Amino acid sequence: MRLRTAALAVLVGSFFLVACGSDDATPTDDATTAAPTPTFSPSKHVDRPPEGTPPSSENGAITLESPVAGATVTSPVTISGTADVFEATVSIRILDAEGNEIAKTFTTATCGTGCRGDYKEAVAFQVDAEQAGTIEVFEESAEDGSAINVVSVLVTLVP
Repeated sequence: MRLRTAALAVLVGSFFLVACGSDDATPTDDATTAAPTPTFSPSKHVDRPPEGTPPSSENGAITLESPVAGATVTSPVTISGTADVFEATVSIRILDAEGNEIAKTFTTATCGTGCRGDYKEAVAFQVDAEQAGTIEVFEESAEDGSAINVVSVLVTLVP
């Protein structure tokens, strides 16, 4: 009986050492294998989103799906995307090649503050000649009215 108890203690002790990952435990049966020890590595930082992902603000509060960067646009240009912003209000502006604001308006997403909604707005602008331009969507800070969560794309503006 003592021999049986001692053998059981050794077996339990060996199992415990194998289960805990001790290097000192040597399995006596070829069928006995230790479970792999999980390893954890920090997630990789991605500088750019995967190809095809719409541009978005740093924290993802606003995305700009249309127009895409490099598009040639005429007036009115339809600007669309998704947003999770205060009171669902998405501000929009178009800048000409010199950085002058040539259009400014806002639209409302289908959901706001705590949920993501779609937005879409046709925005009229006027230019005399084809030129580079910038379309920006952003949220106005409730604190001071400054532009936050800004997303911009470079486009070609055509009269």
